[in-house]
Parts: sequence; C-alpha cells; structure tokens
Amino acid sequence: MIGVGSLAAGSAATIGTGAVSQFTSGDRHISVETVGDAKAYIALQRPENGLSDDGDTRNGNFVEFNNKKLGLDFTSDNPTSARSGDPEEGNSLGGSGVNPDSTYYFDETFEIRNLSNNSGSGVGEVEVWINENINGITFYTGTSAGSRTPINSNNREGLSPGQAVNIGVKIVQEDLDSDDMDGTFEVVAQELGNGL
Repeated sequence: MIGVGSLAAGSAATIGTGAVSQFTSGDRHISVETVGDAKAYIALQRPENGLSDDGDTRNGNFVEFNNKKLGLDFTSDNPTSARSGDPEEGNSLGGSGVNPDSTYYFDETFEIRNLSNNSGSGVGEVEVWINENINGITFYTGTSAGSRTPINSNNREGLSPGQAVNIGVKIVQEDLDSDDMDGTFEVVAQELGNGL
C-alpha cells in the first residue's frame, strides 16, 4: 500500500513538472515613444546648462543634436564650438579646430544620464561605456591629469537611476586619420550583472 502511494505521487510529480511548449495570450497593448537622446531612458545630453569644469568652460558647445541624436563637432562647421555665450547660440569668438601635432582634453563635453525607473533593490542600475575605434580619439571620465580614465568595455561606469557621468573627449591630432575626419561611437548601457 505504501508503495502504490509513492508511485502515484511520483506520477503526479512527473506530469506536473512539464514546461509550457506554446501559449497565446491574445492581443495586448504596447506603446513606445521615440524621443531624442537628451530625454531617453539612457540620456545623452549636454552637461547641466551646457557648462563644464564648474562653469569655467563651455565644452557642451561641442554637442549638436541632429534628428534628435547627439553628435560632437570640433570643426569650423560648428557655429558654437569653443565659444563663450549660450551653448545653443554661441557668438563670433572662438577657434575652429585643433592645432597640428597637438593633444586636447575637452573635459565634461557631454553626459550619460540614467533616466530609467527605480523600483528599489538595485533595479534600474546600469553600467555604461563607450565603444569606439577612432584613431586619435579617446572618451574618458575625470577632469584632471591624474583622474582622467578612459571609459570603455574594460572601464565601465555604474549609474543608479537619476545619476549621470560626464564624458570628456581627448583628441591627439597626429593620430587622426586625416586633418578633417569623421567617425562614429556607440554608448552602451547594461543592467548590472547582466554579463555582456
């Protein structure tokens, strides 16, 4: 009698542990709104008020938004590059490019801000970094010679919801592929511990 009871329980356990092979829920609703880089869940934006270095420089002026996407322009085509005044308007003062055989550090040019929702217990915390393969260009965090650290897949920055990290741009002119170069970079964010 005990053996029969055990067999029945074993059969029930076998039947009860099967995984669902297929399921159809019927129609459900989803809404997605496309916004510009400055307002997305992982936002790419100018530092607060376009200022950086505690208001001493306006490196946010090198940020341009084209079709709602952040871009960086260190050329004479940028009407606001390195100029004083409003980062949206600029004025007639300022340079139009980098010197031959020079190295520039543009601290806190733009920021990556985590605008994802926080439901507590670490939810919404992400690591961010920048993928790029542009000769002569390095993205970094920090604002002084001893604190500037490249931000890449080997040096990631953790952000809780609402936090931001300011990103600088190092340009080594002699390493650029040409005197007038264009390139692309990719900002990556992943949930902490996701393993990418």
